[in-house]
Amino acid sequence: MKQIIILIPHGVQTGGPEALHQLSDALLRQGHDARVWYVLPSDLAAIDQLHRGNGLGPETALRLQPRPNTVADYEKYQVRLAEQIVMNADTCVVLAETYVHWLRYFQPCTPMVWWLSIDNAFEYLSVQKVNLNALRTERVLHTYQSSYAHQVIRALGCHRTLPLSDYTPGADAAQQWPKTDIAINANHKVLYDVAAIAARLERENDCRVHLIRGMSRAQVYEALGRSRLFIDLGTFPGKDRLAREALTRNCCVFALDVGAARDYLLPAECYFKPDQVDQVFAGARQLMQQYEFYLDLSLPARQAVMRERMIFEREVAGLAHAFGA
Repeated sequence: MKQIIILIPHGVQTGGPEALHQLSDALLRQGHDARVWYVLPSDLAAIDQLHRGNGLGPETALRLQPRPNTVADYEKYQVRLAEQIVMNADTCVVLAETYVHWLRYFQPCTPMVWWLSIDNAFEYLSVQKVNLNALRTERVLHTYQSSYAHQVIRALGCHRTLPLSDYTPGADAAQQWPKTDIAINANHKVLYDVAAIAARLERENDCRVHLIRGMSRAQVYEALGRSRLFIDLGTFPGKDRLAREALTRNCCVFALDVGAARDYLLPAECYFKPDQVDQVFAGARQLMQQYEFYLDLSLPARQAVMRERMIFEREVAGLAHAFGA
């Protein structure tokens, strides 16, 4: 029986690590031998030293230090900790895109790269860190979370590909609040002056605007639950979780038309080019006045989020088949 080792950054709470936990959980529930290695930055130096000393040859057993999960939100996912990685083809190693430069250390294994937030991989794709021909071999399986990721890896010359998405947790457990407000993504990846945009939206729509930044998950859910409109002018390196969480809470969504944003299946008038952000204000006025109409138009996007779990479970079964697990 093949063993699947999933590398997850230790103690990191973002969409990517959560998706990796979802993969572990699904594989275990489907009867596969999946293990997690919670990785620290210091592990790279240690494994690189072994590699340079020819200590990672075929059939070598790389002993690991098992570390427990420290993120409370991940406790709902099933995990078995890896204690070693046996360097042979019966070991399938799953690397997120930010670990693509680790591929060299697992040459005897069966590797998979999961391209989640693909923009995050660009710093690791330099010629100093990875030989792109190592990614282009049929030995490496590439899975993609978004159509944007698929386009990028195909452009890189990686042709052995499979879809592997994720799903939005808590999509069926939304508490009800009065819907009067607007919410906007205010994290550091937004290029625009979010505070100025929020102030103008408040003046023109006579409503509160919630800045989604540095909040707990419960606070995010409440802000979205109270909002008719969620605006995300971020970079969409993957099919980001926040817009999907907004859709499940009956928010209409405005998105910058970049990266993986088109995967949300929003109405066409809810996308804005990077040079058209000034049009957000006119759009917001209309949407706040015609909320029920635009909520109906957003039904395909909301249904797509509700369908994610079954699609993901089927994709995981297809992945296990591709591994021969």
